[in-house]
Amino acid sequence: MENHENSFDAVVVGSGIAGLYTVHKLRARGMRVRGFESAAGVGGTWYHNRYPGARCDVESIDYSYSFDEELQQEWTWSERFAAQEEILRYLGHVADRHDLRSAYEFSTRVTAADYDDRSGRWTIRTDTARTVSARFLVLATGVLSATNLPDIPGRDSFAGELYHTGAWPQHAVEFEGKRVGVIGTGSSGIQTIPVVAETAARVTVFQRSPNYSIPARNRPLTPEHLAEIKAGYPERRRLSRISGGGTPNSPHPRGALEVDAAERTRIYDQWWERGGYLFAKAFPDQTTNLAANDTAREYVEAKIRELVHDPEIADQLIPDDHPIGTKRIVTDSGYFEAYNRENVELVNLRRTPITEITPDGVHTSDGLHELDMLIFATGFDAMTGSLSRIDIRGRDGRTLRDEWSAGPRTYLGLSVAGFPNMFVVSGPGSPSVLANMVLTAEQHVDWIASCLDYLDENRVSTIEATEDAVAEWVAECNANAAATLFPAANSWYLGANIPGKPRVFMPYIGGLGKYRAICDEVAAAGYRGFVLDDPAGAEVKAMLAGLADFPDVTQHDPAELRALIRSRRAPLTHQPAMRIAEDRVIPGPGGDLTLRIYAPHDEGPLPVVVFAHGGGFVFCDLDSHDEFCRSMAAAVGAVVIAVDYRLAPEHPGPAAMEDVYGALLWAADHAVEYGGDPARIGVAGDSAGGNLAATACLAARDRGGPRIAGQVLLYPVIDDDFSTESYRRYGEGYYNTETAMRWYWAQYAPNGTDSRYLVPTRAESLVDLPPAVVATAELDPLCTAGDGYAERLREAGVSVAAHRFEGLFHGFLTIPALSLTEPAREKLWQMMRDLLA
Repeated sequence: MENHENSFDAVVVGSGIAGLYTVHKLRARGMRVRGFESAAGVGGTWYHNRYPGARCDVESIDYSYSFDEELQQEWTWSERFAAQEEILRYLGHVADRHDLRSAYEFSTRVTAADYDDRSGRWTIRTDTARTVSARFLVLATGVLSATNLPDIPGRDSFAGELYHTGAWPQHAVEFEGKRVGVIGTGSSGIQTIPVVAETAARVTVFQRSPNYSIPARNRPLTPEHLAEIKAGYPERRRLSRISGGGTPNSPHPRGALEVDAAERTRIYDQWWERGGYLFAKAFPDQTTNLAANDTAREYVEAKIRELVHDPEIADQLIPDDHPIGTKRIVTDSGYFEAYNRENVELVNLRRTPITEITPDGVHTSDGLHELDMLIFATGFDAMTGSLSRIDIRGRDGRTLRDEWSAGPRTYLGLSVAGFPNMFVVSGPGSPSVLANMVLTAEQHVDWIASCLDYLDENRVSTIEATEDAVAEWVAECNANAAATLFPAANSWYLGANIPGKPRVFMPYIGGLGKYRAICDEVAAAGYRGFVLDDPAGAEVKAMLAGLADFPDVTQHDPAELRALIRSRRAPLTHQPAMRIAEDRVIPGPGGDLTLRIYAPHDEGPLPVVVFAHGGGFVFCDLDSHDEFCRSMAAAVGAVVIAVDYRLAPEHPGPAAMEDVYGALLWAADHAVEYGGDPARIGVAGDSAGGNLAATACLAARDRGGPRIAGQVLLYPVIDDDFSTESYRRYGEGYYNTETAMRWYWAQYAPNGTDSRYLVPTRAESLVDLPPAVVATAELDPLCTAGDGYAERLREAGVSVAAHRFEGLFHGFLTIPALSLTEPAREKLWQMMRDLLA
């Protein structure tokens, strides 16, 4: 049972590239989605990584969404490799274009997520004391978002300015005239150092492990070039999707050792001049054959020696601990040339390690380096860090941290055994950082959305990877990695930058094109490697099975149908004693109108509830809801007046509503006779009766009374829209069906449903209506409309308490034989007590 305000179809964690597209895609399916983002705005890694020189190493024209063709044509990138500010502006534009910010709660960090086996739902908790539930949990937390701040003695004692490139402040940072230290020469350090060196009095670079870097060859994009790109986008995207890295670039058709030295140098020259990390893919065997790799390494080492004037400094800037390309090659703008400046000093931490940080600067084994500013360019706890910081618990309380204690274990990088309905986007076991992250995110999210379509079409509620599928996929990922040179490098791909982290090669190295084909094959095989199930308890399943033989209403005359249902009515086993339980006939709009009045033994004056029973406007009566009304009167402490309203089709709508409205008028005049309080008159109804309660409130507002203290709408028939998400998912097989609902509407409104007194959503305005309780059932085709009406009431300024009862079906509140009914009723009774207090 969930408060509707805190109950969603899906929760998405993260508002970076993957998170934004997930929200867009799931909303397009008609799902209620809530997003959480720890930052104050959208952008993910591009929100935080504002350090000087920050830019993408994938070309802008490829590092962009492909799902929106108009966006693709309208947006104009200014540079070949966009800077952080431009990428963030682009993502903000996408968020505004598709109204994605409205789905998010910003400055809110998810701290825990727990799966409940009984309900088949996730409970998500945040550092802002928010608790929500969702059927699906999508973790779009990013692979480079959990910053790594080394635990160096005295680190927090530094008296100057201290920054981390991955958590750069939004305010301007001035370097002019300052002594700046930079710890780390990975991507962010290599991009930062040349920019800082332009104005700082001195830059001291503390390097532990040198990295290979290739000049970006960045340049403005001309209108002519952009026009050519945009005209050819379809083919460019097609080639990107079948490629290994998610861009339309392909290596030389022959291996590095299969061509002569002159040809090899010519190809390397081309890729060097082209610029960027794709130099690693000049030849197809560069990262699989060490001898081939040596040719690329020797070429780049020679280039570094040309760029750095001091041979000794050049020697220290050349890596000697990994084959080139097995750590991501950095894309730079003047990095090596920066060491030719007199104000840049290189400190080789392998020769003179850091001993401590003091208020004045950094101490190494050869002395103190005095600093005014210290920048940690020490990267991230990549791939798994952002997930390990959330307490994620799946079936039987198992934790993701424990499951991944020896390294991450996923199926396709998308799913984890023991964690149903949880998806990871661009996580370990997928191409992730080894490919264009925008297209990999789109591929993952598109696959997830198609999977959810399959679940709905096949009436399946949960999907979970099997242990065997996970083991086989981990083995395949390991085998693929072992066939390359990548494991030879102590890279963040392996988690080697984090002390104590298991050394496991985390991305899938087989390439995006091959990976897409594997995912598509899994889906085509009915989601091979997954267990698909319905989490509804055995009792609910059994009850639904028992209700499956409910008479087909469309095959019976209404009078015959009523007799058949009465004959099958189970004897009542629980009838709370009442102080008064009597029938009374009053003058009604269509003649005599029978009311059944229940007054409990509580001392008055008591609130009064005028109640309209369900039954599709066609059947049910005072006897069918006698037990429910007695229980309501006793539990709420209210006088309950049940209305034996006229039934369709003999009396089409709004005849039934007029009877309920007439009962409200009578209750206002006669409540005191039964110990009732005429100032606290509410109206309630279940199913069709919920429609009558809602429309009677509209009539009371429009006609000047009586004053209604509250309306209680229980899985109400609120609209005749059959295109909603809940009709699509639960329109057949869950007791109340779309076929039956179409028939009920035909009986009740044979002349159409344009009147607000037939369909309350037809009302132009819902202002000035009484406070409401709206209770819906998840496995009910009416659920979406009921939830939507609650939202409309709230938007009109009406106080609303909306609750969705998860894992339950239409009509369950009136089935006392179901054990889940009693706790659900207790929740409802408390809501009604609060409403009518």
